[in-house]
Amino acid sequence: MYYHIFKISKTMIPKWMLIISATLFVISFSPSYAQHHSGALAPPIDLDGLKMSLSTILSPEDFNFNETKTAILSIRFFDSDTNVNIKSVTYRVQIFQESDLVANEYFYDDDGKLDLEIRPITGCKEQSLWKCTKYFGEKHAIAGAYYARGDSIPVIQGPVFNKSGQYNVKVSIVGATNPKTMTTEDLLFETFLHIPQKETFLIKTVDAQEFPVSVKSYNKISNFSYDESLKKIAYEITYNHEYGKQHDFTNKQTVSVPKDFSSFQQGYDVNVFVEGVKLQDSWIEFDTSSNDENVIRIIIPHDEFLLIENKSDSENTKDTVNVEVFSGEKTEFNQLDFAFENGFTAKILWDSKLDMGKKIPFTFSFFDANNNPTKNILFAYTIIDSSGKEIWSNVGTTETRIGILAPNGVVKENILIPTDGNFQLKLILTGQDSKDFEKFMTSVSDFSITSRSMKEEKKTIPIPTWIKNNAKWWSDGQIDDTSFIEGIQFLIKEGLMEIPITEHNAVNQNNKIPNWVKNNAGWWSEDLISERDFVKGIEFLASQGIIKVN
Repeated sequence: MYYHIFKISKTMIPKWMLIISATLFVISFSPSYAQHHSGALAPPIDLDGLKMSLSTILSPEDFNFNETKTAILSIRFFDSDTNVNIKSVTYRVQIFQESDLVANEYFYDDDGKLDLEIRPITGCKEQSLWKCTKYFGEKHAIAGAYYARGDSIPVIQGPVFNKSGQYNVKVSIVGATNPKTMTTEDLLFETFLHIPQKETFLIKTVDAQEFPVSVKSYNKISNFSYDESLKKIAYEITYNHEYGKQHDFTNKQTVSVPKDFSSFQQGYDVNVFVEGVKLQDSWIEFDTSSNDENVIRIIIPHDEFLLIENKSDSENTKDTVNVEVFSGEKTEFNQLDFAFENGFTAKILWDSKLDMGKKIPFTFSFFDANNNPTKNILFAYTIIDSSGKEIWSNVGTTETRIGILAPNGVVKENILIPTDGNFQLKLILTGQDSKDFEKFMTSVSDFSITSRSMKEEKKTIPIPTWIKNNAKWWSDGQIDDTSFIEGIQFLIKEGLMEIPITEHNAVNQNNKIPNWVKNNAGWWSEDLISERDFVKGIEFLASQGIIKVN
């Protein structure tokens, strides 16, 4: 699920639920908003000196009716300065599937966080879909709305989130009992949610094995293909250029492969290219925690997607985007180990090749006293540098519990390490199964970050200028692939370019060079990317046997 524009407007609704004691002035608001994890945050509204916001979250984040039969829609109304919820709120919630109203009801909660259980159904025969929707739960004696409190939450059962596509969730704040938050006009927050579609494709290998590979996307998927020699999955997704005008647009896809599918295995990098542009590692998550499948999650922020569009073709107006997913080099992980007084242990892994100055994906794994993955653990952490200054921390985002939830015992955190140096990570277990531990448990471990650029600085040899000229001519089609490869192999032979030999080297049967490598060569020749980025493309060709290293 991703979120589109948050629009804020006002609409008049009868105040049979609200005692009026304040006046709301007409204010103009920007439609942009901040992205917070899996939810959306509205820009604050200045109301009688308070800056109020509303957020919405659908859980699970990538909910699909064919996989999960229920979802939780969470709506939170709060003071954005203090992050404190506004109490005793009455909401009117309307949900539209495209232009069809599918749900319309009033709800009330005491603590400013409304949770609604959504039970999608299919087969509605009514022309007006909302007539098929039913509501279950306790009603508040005074507000007359469905009452959400504790573990008792209202249920919406109907044709809601039962198919992929766009849903418009309109939330009107009808009233609140805190005197400073009473309004004479309802506040209407309008959000757009997308439910992803999932398609499964059957891959056949040269040894006649068949593997189902699924792609989940918020866009239509087409032209799926698999190249066994390149260990590459490729497909196209539709792209609406109007999304480029929306500041909050985030492109997400999920690729799931069976555990025994040899092309994408635990312990190897995954490289993703969109329109020939390599994505940053922090936008890719390779989740191998499941017993049945390995999952590749791809997230492209709005601004970066626009850069990819501009870099690939400034005149590009096509309505599809090409996505290529490659299995990469064998990964060497750095590892931290932690032990706690209750017998639990934890490991933190990160790719040793990743450098400071960019967010590094750290994988947190938790185990019980029997060394089995522990479920529903809550944890927090903080990182300090050698001077004792805190450089990063996360204590979770829930209102009722301290900690980040690890449902299956594994969580990936993207952490920014600003400089090379020595650091200490303090890991804290705060609870499990929605309950706080009586005493928080702490364990610490020291680590260091040394950028690969520093490791290689002394042995770096500048690439001759004539190769940069060759790269430009090759990208422009003035010389052929063979001539360019011969030039690169000459550099390697003469010791002017060092390309590592890895276990994962393979022979590309058709000697086909991916477009992104040629694009990289052209951009490097124009100083649009670094020499290191150019060399990464050469390393890939060597790993595929297209360039001979020895």
